[in-house]
Amino acid sequence: MNDNDSEVVEQTADMTGGRAPEELTEREIQELVARCPEQQRWAFEGWLRGVRQLDGDPIVSLAQ
Repeated sequence: MNDNDSEVVEQTADMTGGRAPEELTEREIQELVARCPEQQRWAFEGWLRGVRQLDGDPIVSLAQ
């Protein structure tokens, strides 16, 4: 990673209120889930929270 990359990350964090760009607030998650078809919401919400893959399978950590 060069200096230009770290500047972009810092600028993006400044624009998003100090949080990483991939972090969603609870409100943002709920808004996105509400726009998803009802049959897929459970898998999509799990994916947004990092606990499921988009096909609905749980994400299994290899670290124990």
